[in-house]
Amino acid sequence: MFPAVSNLSDPFAAYLRFITDRQLLDRALWQNCIGVFSSGIDDADRGWRGEYWGKMMRGACLVYAVTKSPALYAVLTEATEGLLVRQEPSGRISAYSAENEFYGWDLWARKYVMTGLQHYSDICTDPALRGRILEALKAHADYIVERIGKGKIDLLSTGLWWGSVNSASILEPFVRLYRDTREQRYLDFADYIIATGGCSLGSLIDCVRAGMAPFEFPEQKAYETMSFFEGLLAYYEVTGKQENLDLVVRFADRLLETDFTAIGSCGCTHELFDHSTLRQTESRNEIMQETCVTVTLMRLLSRLFLATDEKKYFTAVRKSALNALAGALNRNGYEQFSNEKKAWLPGMTFDSYSPLCDGTRGRGIGGFKQFADGTHFGCCACIASAGFGLYPLMCVTQRNGVISVNDPVCGDYAFCIGGADVRLAITADRIRLSAPAGLRIPLRVTTGDDSTRVTACRPGEAPAAETDGYLLFDAADGDELLLRTQQRLTETRICGKSAFALGGYTLAADTAISGVYTPGKPLRFLRDADGSIRFRTLAPQPGEQVRVCADTADGALILTDYAAAGQDGKSFVTVWF
Repeated sequence: MFPAVSNLSDPFAAYLRFITDRQLLDRALWQNCIGVFSSGIDDADRGWRGEYWGKMMRGACLVYAVTKSPALYAVLTEATEGLLVRQEPSGRISAYSAENEFYGWDLWARKYVMTGLQHYSDICTDPALRGRILEALKAHADYIVERIGKGKIDLLSTGLWWGSVNSASILEPFVRLYRDTREQRYLDFADYIIATGGCSLGSLIDCVRAGMAPFEFPEQKAYETMSFFEGLLAYYEVTGKQENLDLVVRFADRLLETDFTAIGSCGCTHELFDHSTLRQTESRNEIMQETCVTVTLMRLLSRLFLATDEKKYFTAVRKSALNALAGALNRNGYEQFSNEKKAWLPGMTFDSYSPLCDGTRGRGIGGFKQFADGTHFGCCACIASAGFGLYPLMCVTQRNGVISVNDPVCGDYAFCIGGADVRLAITADRIRLSAPAGLRIPLRVTTGDDSTRVTACRPGEAPAAETDGYLLFDAADGDELLLRTQQRLTETRICGKSAFALGGYTLAADTAISGVYTPGKPLRFLRDADGSIRFRTLAPQPGEQVRVCADTADGALILTDYAAAGQDGKSFVTVWF
């Protein structure tokens, strides 16, 4: 389904190098993440330090799947071996003591232990180590199954917050463990989790059946709620039970309708669903648009795209990747404010929150906790690499022998189809297929979206037939398609305000570069007779993907891509005017 990727172009290749060098190769950080286990360190504050190892391991393995860095593989192998020796004879791997287990964020963190081990197993080249990992996973899971369930500890009593939906999100790795072992007790436990409805305050499944929007649920914690529905989607993948896919589709469609913003994230009230499709235009400088939410949304919608082949889900993932996710990369190392310490601290590799309307970056460190040595880390710093690794793998996908170019990002993409090696090389102006002689491959090339128009055709021929937003080709070895991508300026109007995008990049003003932009001051754009704003494209500056000059009544307004705006950590940013 996912390709082997090589020769990936910038900016994502540069992003992955930066992430690997600044975070994923940091052995001291990995040791701190490992050191929380068997220590009981999370007892005192009912913490979530136990999530850090697995969450960062998942992201690091996805990055490795793209880069194939030998140095990264060596570090991840060490980090996995380091975790395995922390497993207790009972099978427990937890940052809570046995006396205080199954409370607070314990099950949530155990979920990430499973997730991290499962993702490392995907890249592991040592069969013996993979076998040890599987045995460790089974012992870890069996400890939980023996103690949680009907007639035992109630799953929905194990979390202090959000109706224990954080605990219920352990569904996904249990489904995968069943997939890998076919041992019925793991599927039975998944059935038990689903039967709870995922939340003690009211069944999330019943909420979806009733047509409720996520912000109307009895709990609105965006990250954990999406994680639960990703587990339902995983359950569909292994059982084929259509009702579970239908539930996830209904959930995701309502989410995209009511809680999806101009930069591709959710939640303008901290990390909560809050009808942010409308509320995103409100001016305030608070924490919002959490990076954990962005990445989890990307994961859910990517998986849903692969399950349904509905292009709208990939289009949403693209918006998230190019804007909210790329903007969270703290490329200049600005300081980040800790609400726990009430102080500005040295900046981590990723920011936790993203401004939308007259806000600044670096406000808050999501999931802030300290290690025993006094250093700190956070949930968003753990998760972000997963989004950066996932997106290049989604740009070209294979489903049922059909290769889909969903975003023609330059690079080489290799698949095994029917036992044959097939390679797609994408450059700025063409696509070339390499395959065994006589093998014909159905090939789809995206036509783009509202702000991007992609055309592809064989030399001297007209574009192929278009279906569901793709151009269709019957390709064979040596076939070349001429490729042209055209960026368009689009305008979205909500609640009397406008946001603009160019070629998939949401445009933003930045007080450091934009001239006439002042937070809180309205701007009147000059428009042509057809109502479109008067603008001209400019050469992007270092660190930018696009730059636009728009005419206003007060003078020229410089707009850049959202990810490049506010990267000094001090200037104000807005995407809404």
